[in-house]
Amino acid sequence: MLKRVMEKNYKWIIAFLCLIIVLMMLEDIFENEQMSLDMFVYRLVILNLRSEPLTVIMKVITNLSSAYVLIAITVGMLLFLKNKKIGLCVASNLMITTVLNQVLKYIIQRPRPDGYRLVIESGYSFPSGHSMVSMAFYGLLIYLIWKMVKNKKIKYIACGMLGILIPLIGFSRIYLGVHYASDVIGGFAIAIAYLIVFANITKSILQLEKEKKTNMKNKRKIVELRKKRKKLRNSFKYAFEGIGEAWKTEQNLKIHFIIMTLVIIAGIIFNISAMEWIVCLLLFAIVISLELINTAIETTVDIAMPDINEKAKYAKDIAAGAVLFSAIISIIVGLIIFLPKIFV
Repeated sequence: MLKRVMEKNYKWIIAFLCLIIVLMMLEDIFENEQMSLDMFVYRLVILNLRSEPLTVIMKVITNLSSAYVLIAITVGMLLFLKNKKIGLCVASNLMITTVLNQVLKYIIQRPRPDGYRLVIESGYSFPSGHSMVSMAFYGLLIYLIWKMVKNKKIKYIACGMLGILIPLIGFSRIYLGVHYASDVIGGFAIAIAYLIVFANITKSILQLEKEKKTNMKNKRKIVELRKKRKKLRNSFKYAFEGIGEAWKTEQNLKIHFIIMTLVIIAGIIFNISAMEWIVCLLLFAIVISLELINTAIETTVDIAMPDINEKAKYAKDIAAGAVLFSAIISIIVGLIIFLPKIFV
């Protein structure tokens, strides 16, 4: 039974393990601890492997993940592929991973290694942008080639070459002295977890396109697939509608959003750390989510029990108490974060 579950969900297990690896690295990074892996790889590569011919090769390899090259490939696919949805998927993937990488860099704010750089780079270090984007970009190309190219020789050669290129790009970033080994591994791990999600979405979109073009006899499958995609869109639509209705009717929710806005402004003014931002964002999510749940419980109880009832009142009071308790804890945590910065 366990084996069957693992075989069915192996992709999500891999994604989960990748995120665990990233979280373990972040723990050391936020505590400003020097990782033994980084020191070992850095000494091995910088002190023992560098040479003038190899440096030229590494600069060429690292440029294969530059913005100019990836954008050129994407534009070429958009222009020359008959199936425009493939090009749009590749373009969306490149845009999402680039933005995600920059957001993570800004949150984590790890300085780059200094003193041994062979190329000029700016910005923060973790996760490595070249590593993360190349894994997501070329990894998606591997997936598309494997699924859509029928010629086995072309499929194996193309996937093999791209599969070798990705780790070489990561190695080049360490070799050129602009990233630690953990930056590269973290970038790969984040990209793999992200790519598993994105590939599943891409598979759904391209499968629907394939079914349209081949005019499958079994139209029921197409209808079911459309219904699934419609349900997914509707779930987001209804969720936002629910938040909108709660915003119109619940005064407390407006107060929570106003407080959240003020805290964000204060966080920017006092330049709080990345870990403090994460704590604040988690508390925002907890308090506002509980307020929405409380609203849902109150509405449900009113429908089920329109008359005055002691147990109905008890259910409402408990839900309201959960919101109050989370809000009190959030205020205490906020005071712990901001009071030392105000009275410094």
